[in-house]
Amino acid sequence: MNKDLVITAVFVVAVVSIALGWRSQPPMTMHAEWTQILHDLRHECDPANPEADYSWNQRSMPTERKREAIIQRCRGLGAKLLPKVRGVLEFEQDDEVRGMLTVIEAALGDSTACVLAAKEMVWSDFPALKISAARTLRRLHDPQTIPWFRIALKDGHFIVNGGCGSYRELFFPVRTLAQIALREMGVEPLDAGEIYRRTKIEVLTKEIAQEKSEDMKLIKTEMLRILLRQRD
Repeated sequence: MNKDLVITAVFVVAVVSIALGWRSQPPMTMHAEWTQILHDLRHECDPANPEADYSWNQRSMPTERKREAIIQRCRGLGAKLLPKVRGVLEFEQDDEVRGMLTVIEAALGDSTACVLAAKEMVWSDFPALKISAARTLRRLHDPQTIPWFRIALKDGHFIVNGGCGSYRELFFPVRTLAQIALREMGVEPLDAGEIYRRTKIEVLTKEIAQEKSEDMKLIKTEMLRILLRQRD
C-alpha cells in the first residue's frame, strides 16, 4: 500500500513539474515567428518545391492550403506585423514572394495593398498566388476590389475534377471565388461584354474631353451615345 502511495506521489510531482516547466517557457517572439513564417513562405514559392509545381499538374496543389495557413498565422499576429512585411517587401527580388507579401499586407488591413493584391489575382502568372489573393480579398469585402473581381470572372486558370474512370470536368477556382465575393458584397456580376462596354465608355469619355479635333470629337461622341443606349 505504502509503495503504491509513493509511486502515485512521484507520478503527480513529475506531471506538475513538466506542466510548470512547459508554462515557464517564454512564448515565441513576433520576430522569431515572422522569421519562420517567411522561411515557410519562401519554400512554398520555390519552383523546386514539388507541391507547388503546376507545370505537369492540373489539380489543386497542397501549396494552396499551406499558403492559406501562412496568411492565417500572419493575421494572428495582427497589424503590428505590417512594418516587418513592408521591410522585407522593399528589397524582395522574387516576384512570387513579392506577390504573396502584398497579399499578406492586404490581409493585415493595408487598404492600399488591396488593389495591388487584386492585380496579382488578375494578372499574376502564379496560380497559387492568384488563389491566395482571391481568398484573402473575398474576406475583406473592400469596394475597391469590385471591378477586379468582375475581371476575375474570366480568369483562365483551371483544375481538373475527377479521376480515371470518372466524369472529368474543369473547375475555375479564381472565377468561383470572384463570383462568391461579388455575391457576398451584394454586387451584380457582369459578363465580359458588359465589362468591355463600361470600360469603353470610360475611355471614350476621357478621350472626348482631351480631343482637339472637332471632327474626331463628334465621331467619338456618337460612339459614346451608341454605347450608352445599349444600357437600356
